[in-house]
Amino acid sequence: MKISAPWHFARPDLARQYLKLLTAGPVQATTIFAPRRAGKTQFLMRDLRPEAEKAGFTVAYADLWQTQSPALALLQALEEAAEPKGAMGRVLTLLKPVKSVKASAKAAGVGGEVQLELGRANTSALTEIALRIDELIGKLTSGKRYLLLLVDEAQALARSTEGEQLARSLRTALTKHADRTRALFTGSSRTQLNSVFSNTNAPLYSAGHAIHDFPMLGREFVAFICKKFEASTGRKLDVEQAMKAHLQFHSRPEALVRCVVSMVLEPKLSLAAATRSEAARLLSADTHHSTWTALDALQRALIRQMADDPGYPPYAKASLAALGKQLGVPSLKATSVQKALGALSRVMVLTRTPEETWEFENENFRDWVKTLQD
Repeated sequence: MKISAPWHFARPDLARQYLKLLTAGPVQATTIFAPRRAGKTQFLMRDLRPEAEKAGFTVAYADLWQTQSPALALLQALEEAAEPKGAMGRVLTLLKPVKSVKASAKAAGVGGEVQLELGRANTSALTEIALRIDELIGKLTSGKRYLLLLVDEAQALARSTEGEQLARSLRTALTKHADRTRALFTGSSRTQLNSVFSNTNAPLYSAGHAIHDFPMLGREFVAFICKKFEASTGRKLDVEQAMKAHLQFHSRPEALVRCVVSMVLEPKLSLAAATRSEAARLLSADTHHSTWTALDALQRALIRQMADDPGYPPYAKASLAALGKQLGVPSLKATSVQKALGALSRVMVLTRTPEETWEFENENFRDWVKTLQD
């Protein structure tokens, strides 16, 4: 039986561009930002990793989203890169002093899942992990070997004391092995990435250097999907209409692919109907209502304004006067707005961009806010 390869829009030129930055440029590591489901992981695994291996790198990939313990995810990635067989056994042996370890029947490296819970008093476990990480990076860069460390969803390092300690240990290891180690971090929360890499007191400050926006997939990707659809069904899909749908989903590839898959399974389904169905699914899939109810009146008023006007100036006199009138506050102060925006940033509703404007962390939440009635 012949099985066709999954639809993947390859970006080898972009992969080589990142490799050139890391190998011929002035930086040892870099960080890229894109919203979730923007195609970062597929790019790392199916484009950047093969190109790096062809260039002579040993590649270690860690997804910090998949486990409650970023330390475990990183350690497992390095163990697998060093010696794939038996990697999870060595990880569990090292972690015997931890408070609890839960592992599925399948060992890691073949689809296993492990959860790690560190005891508060048992910081020696993290110390041992840090030493092992340094040892593994040394092993993977011994002789004439080079290591490329890919850390997906690196904002997880900002979510716990364990993550912060791991980030500091990783920074030390990267500095120690700088001649033969390169790292690329990704993240889907600009606010939390800043707390890991950009703030002056961040644990990986300067290690990830500037946070770059990941180039979103555009017309070439849409044309590729239309061509694949025609090859699978014998039916044509208009590129312009598909591009409109892609933009409606904020250039997230997964949403358009879902629409097209539905059309493959249901030959009578139109692209417009598939798009409406997917948009409704996205609005209902997220916990927008619980996010909304947790906000106070000023926070809600601010995000309503920003949902309708991305360039909304929250500190302008006219804005303060309009917000004050709406909330029944005769003289709303800029400091009150500043505190509200800070709170919205901390709960990852809004994030400050490099251009000093505010944008939504989750564009689907923004779209949901725009549907609210006054």
